[in-house]
Amino acid sequence: MLSRTSLLRGSLTLAATLLAGGIATAGDPCGDPDSGLCNEANGTPGCSDAACCTSVCAVDGFCCDVEWDSTCVDLALTLCGGSAGCGDPASGDCSVPNGTPGCSDAECCSNVCAEDPYCCDVAWDSICVSETTVLCFDGEPPENNTCDTATDLGSGDQVVAFSSLGASTSGIELPAECESFGETVIRGDIWYTWTASTSEIVLMSTCNDADFDTRLALWEGPCDGLTLVACNDDGLGCAGFTSEMVAQVVAGTTYYIQLGGFNPPAQGTGNLTICEGDACLAGCVAACEKSDVVELETCGQDTNGGCNSAGNPTQPINIGDTVCGTMWAAGGTRDTDFYSITLTEPSTVLMTLDSNAGGVVLLVTEDCTVAGGGEATCGEPIEACAPAGNYTIFVGAAGFDGLPCGSGPLNLYRLTVEAESTGAIPGDTCDDAIDLGAFEGDVAVDTNCTGTDGADLPAICDSVGSVTIDNDLFYRWTVPTDGDWSISTCNQASFDTRLAAFDSCGGTLIACNDDGDNCAGFSSLMSLPGLTAGEEIIIQIGGWGGASGTATMSIVEGDGQPEPPSNDECEGALPVVDGLLAFNNGGSTSSGQALPTECADFGNDQINNDLWYLYEAECNGTVTLSFCGSTSLDTKIAVYDAAEGCPVSGSVPLACNDDSCGLQSETNFLAICGESYYFRLGTYSTAAFGTGTLDVSCGGNPCEGGGGCEGDFNDDGVVNGADYGFILSAWGACGGCPEDLDGDGQVGGSDVGALLAVWGDCP
Repeated sequence: MLSRTSLLRGSLTLAATLLAGGIATAGDPCGDPDSGLCNEANGTPGCSDAACCTSVCAVDGFCCDVEWDSTCVDLALTLCGGSAGCGDPASGDCSVPNGTPGCSDAECCSNVCAEDPYCCDVAWDSICVSETTVLCFDGEPPENNTCDTATDLGSGDQVVAFSSLGASTSGIELPAECESFGETVIRGDIWYTWTASTSEIVLMSTCNDADFDTRLALWEGPCDGLTLVACNDDGLGCAGFTSEMVAQVVAGTTYYIQLGGFNPPAQGTGNLTICEGDACLAGCVAACEKSDVVELETCGQDTNGGCNSAGNPTQPINIGDTVCGTMWAAGGTRDTDFYSITLTEPSTVLMTLDSNAGGVVLLVTEDCTVAGGGEATCGEPIEACAPAGNYTIFVGAAGFDGLPCGSGPLNLYRLTVEAESTGAIPGDTCDDAIDLGAFEGDVAVDTNCTGTDGADLPAICDSVGSVTIDNDLFYRWTVPTDGDWSISTCNQASFDTRLAAFDSCGGTLIACNDDGDNCAGFSSLMSLPGLTAGEEIIIQIGGWGGASGTATMSIVEGDGQPEPPSNDECEGALPVVDGLLAFNNGGSTSSGQALPTECADFGNDQINNDLWYLYEAECNGTVTLSFCGSTSLDTKIAVYDAAEGCPVSGSVPLACNDDSCGLQSETNFLAICGESYYFRLGTYSTAAFGTGTLDVSCGGNPCEGGGGCEGDFNDDGVVNGADYGFILSAWGACGGCPEDLDGDGQVGGSDVGALLAVWGDCP
């Protein structure tokens, strides 16, 4: 091995090295396959990757003139990135989002990318990291990997820590009632035996207590002749698709517990909880009371299926009654119970559902439109307003699995129905329309307790199969002046609004609108061109699909289009820093820059209704942008290098993502201290508007040095030869010193590369 007498050898100065640019001459070793790889000391001048080789030799000509040694490798890792993908040390650690395609462990990287090509094609992100837990596991399989090697748990209540990492799949087919999304096999399963000490109910659960999508089954009999007792894939109210299984057991009987995952690579760790006896299941309902009205349908029957059954069968009850009934959910199907009531006047209906397993209660009209309701909490009434008329109240489990008949107190519920008169609501009918006079401005609207009184709209107003404005209010408005007018709830409503305008009650339609252009939350914008002063207009406002709520209705002259946000286009990008960014794309338009194929999930090469932000890196390292868990929008993200100017169609982003966590987005990219980047944030759908929170975080080394940028060690506002002198003075072991730009405890060639990356005036 040739030794180096200085960083750049002999009399070759940094300035001369920078001016050299490349060394593309006759016999150029850059790109020669015989030169060897760039990420290892190859014993020859140059290396096989021409672009990487040229970049390195522009800094250190020794690498092409004499030999590609370990210092050349250091420079290559800094200047060339992880272009070699799996196994390239420059690709970064597999255990963290590293901002490059692939990661440094070749076997682990290959396993992950075989399942998820994005990790090698685009970037090794947080999802790729999570997949390493299973796909890169290299330990021994669990001792209880098969039914024959089941671990004996004895009897009684207990909490058992488990790991299914490395487990194989037994391949035992579950019966049809356990089928879940087409899957009848528990994958990567482990086994236990357990003996019942009482002939009651047992609850076995990984609910909210496992780091993967679990499945459970309980079996009786020998391993070569198992009979299913119970099963569950997704437990009611269990996050992360974890499981909760309930079964009737017999004292003294030994059962096999099969625990695994839904589809590979669903393996991981967690705790299996076993609780024996009815007391484990009782919550806010222990038993029916003598005064209760008893549901006539028993568990497993379907005699009061209401809107979900032929003939709309219901069980009549009275206001003030408490019904004691049963609910069940198994195999993707749930019990639906309907109770019919009559309201003699406009009322607020109070529905209190006490259920040990959790449930849903809804107020439903005679035509099976939902008038209000939601998921219920024990002891807390759910309110729904409605005019006089006939209704049904729907009761069902909060999910479609995990609650079979025979689940003891979990099947039990008590429903109490009360009503309070609201009195007549002004504007609830057209004949009682609220008179606005010759008005221009905003009107506060509340449709929470209104009925549906207007006739169906003409077919021209059909919206997603609906021609009805639900829970409507009526206003009588006199046009103040000749001209074009608009009526709008755009970005000013808590619900999915609809609007219509007529020349009189029951008269001719003038205009209608459901979802206004560039309006968030399916709010509305209705144009009324060419109106005449003194003309009287009937305005009908309400909701789509039974929606109701509050809104501000604006009546203004002109088209009423909302002003786009100031950062609607790249040129107006707003500054953003690490931390939480409040996002609201109401009123935004679509910029239109087409994304490359790798960013065009489901063929959609656009980010719609997008907003733009300008980010200056606060570290050298991986910057992560995440909408996960912070919005209901179907989001999309792209990141561009701001040094190239505002992107145009065909510009290639540094990073992009559509769906990373459900329909929400998360992506990351490798940032350089002081460099600027454009964030483009929007939605998959052209009609999607709303709010959310973007989490921006940088996982690298914080920017250091004077003059406001990394590498400016003498605080003169520019990174130049003087700062290079600081590097030379600190050469060698130097943990924690400012010149150790890559934080590896050594000042060396890689720190020179980092210095060159920020060479010039500080931003």
